[in-house]
Amino acid sequence: MHTKYGFSFWLIPFVLAILGVTGCSTVAPPKDRMAAAELALQEANKSKAPQYAPLELRMAADKLDEAKRAMNKEEYILARRLAEEALVDAQLAEAKAASEDARRAASDLRQSLETLRREAERSSRGG
Repeated sequence: MHTKYGFSFWLIPFVLAILGVTGCSTVAPPKDRMAAAELALQEANKSKAPQYAPLELRMAADKLDEAKRAMNKEEYILARRLAEEALVDAQLAEAKAASEDARRAASDLRQSLETLRREAERSSRGG
């Protein structure tokens, strides 16, 4: 049905629907994710991750760099994904470093206990 203005009434809801869909599809910059990934990377660098988990730490840094490039290009969905991956990689590096540090401390403790046990046996036999 046409009006005196020369367009159909169905056109108005159609245009409004298109505007609503395009307006809702705008993605906000993932500043919070970027900040969280940056902080996690800094914390991992302060830990023993550079020593015990350099590969995971490098992966986190590379992904964060890629996320920053995506942000500059306003590719916010990609930036969010990369920032989340960088966060997980940094946390993995820190956890792996803590695990290795604990494993080494436990090994050192076992060796010390074994040394003490041998000395105790020796002194009980000879003394």
